[in-house]
Amino acid sequence: MHPLRLVQKADKLLSDGKFAHALSLFTQAQTLRPDPFLRAEANYGMAECFRALGRFREALVAYGRSHTAYRRLRVASERLRTLLGVSACLRILGRYRRARSLWRAVDRAKRFGAVSPSLAEVRLEEALVERGLGRFKAASTRLNSAVAGLKKRRDLGALQHAYWTLGGLERFSGRLGPALKAFQHASRLAVNIGDPSAQAFALCGEGGVLRVLGKGEASFRRYRRAHALHRRLKDSFGQAYGLCGMANALRTFGDARKSLPLYQRSAALYRRLGDQSSEGFALWGLGGSFRCLKKWRDSDAAYRQARALFKKSADSRGLIMTDLGRARLAESRGDFPRAFLDVRRALTLARKVRLPYEIALALWEKGRMRGILPPGRSPLRTFGLSSQSLKRWRDIP
Repeated sequence: MHPLRLVQKADKLLSDGKFAHALSLFTQAQTLRPDPFLRAEANYGMAECFRALGRFREALVAYGRSHTAYRRLRVASERLRTLLGVSACLRILGRYRRARSLWRAVDRAKRFGAVSPSLAEVRLEEALVERGLGRFKAASTRLNSAVAGLKKRRDLGALQHAYWTLGGLERFSGRLGPALKAFQHASRLAVNIGDPSAQAFALCGEGGVLRVLGKGEASFRRYRRAHALHRRLKDSFGQAYGLCGMANALRTFGDARKSLPLYQRSAALYRRLGDQSSEGFALWGLGGSFRCLKKWRDSDAAYRQARALFKKSADSRGLIMTDLGRARLAESRGDFPRAFLDVRRALTLARKVRLPYEIALALWEKGRMRGILPPGRSPLRTFGLSSQSLKRWRDIP
C-alpha cells in the first residue's frame, strides 16, 4: 500500500480510538521511506498513538522526530502542534518546569496565527502546566483566556478539555462544588462528542471530588467506570489512575484490605510508565492502607518510597500529604512528638505553596490530634464539607 494511503487509513483509526492498529500502520508507512512531509505526519501519528496508549517516553521521541521534520519543512502550525503533544507528555511525567520553558520560548517568538492549533489551545496547555506547578492564579488567567477563545470557535473537543482542567483547578483551590460541576460538564461534553477517553478522565475527576465530599460509593463507581473505559482503550496510564482512585475510595471509607492490590497494581503501572509523581500517590495510599491495618513497618516503608518520589519530582502537594500520613502513623504508634512535628512540617509547606485545601486539612489534623477541634468547627467546612461528610472519613481522603 502507498505510504499516503497508509497514513490516511491510520489517521482514521486514530480518530476512532483504535490506537494499536493505527500505530502499526503509521510504523509501516515509515518503513516505506515516504516523502519528508509524510514522514513527519507518520511520526506525529505514532506519537499520538504512543501517548494514547500511555507510552509517554516513546511518544516524546516520536514527537521530537516529527518536530524536527516540520522545522526543516518550515510548517509552523504543525511544529506548534507537536509542542502541545510534547508538553502533555512532560506534564504526565512530572517534568512541569521543562514544559513551562517550551511555552515561554513560544511566547517570546510570538508564533501564533489564525491556523490550528490556536492560541486558545496553547493557553489551555499552559494552564495545565501552571496548575501542575501550583501556580493557580497564573493557571486561572490562561484558562479563562482559553475558554473564551474556544467558545468563540465552538471547538467542543478542546472546550471539554478546558472544563476538565477547570475542574482540577477548582478542586486544588478548595472549591469543591464548582469543581464537581466542571467535571460533570466535561463528562457530558465527552459523551456528546463521542470521546470515551475524555469521558473516563472526567469521571476520575468526579470520583476525586466525591471522595472528599464523603460520598464513598459514588466515588468508587465513577473510578470503576473510568477504569473499564481505559481498559477497553488499552490506556495504561488511565488504568493506573482508575485503580488508584478505586483504592482511595476503599481506604478512605474503611475497606483498607481490599485497597491493597489495587494500589500495588497502580504503582506498578505508573512505575512502568515513568510517572514518578503519580506512583508516589499510589504508594502514599498504600502507606495509609497498611497503617489502617496496623502494619506499621509496611506503612513506614511505603511512605518513605512515596516521599522520595515526591522530592524527586518536586511535588509539593505529594510531600504535604505524605507528611500528614506519616503523622497519623506516628500517632498510631504513640509517638506524639513526631506526629506533631510531621503535621507542622505539612502545614508550613502548604502555607508556603498556598494550597487552601491542604492548609485546612493540616489544621484539621492538628486540631483532631489535640482533641480541640470538633467536626462542626472544622476549617474544612469552608470547602462545603458538612460535619456528616467529615464523620464518614476513615482516613485522609
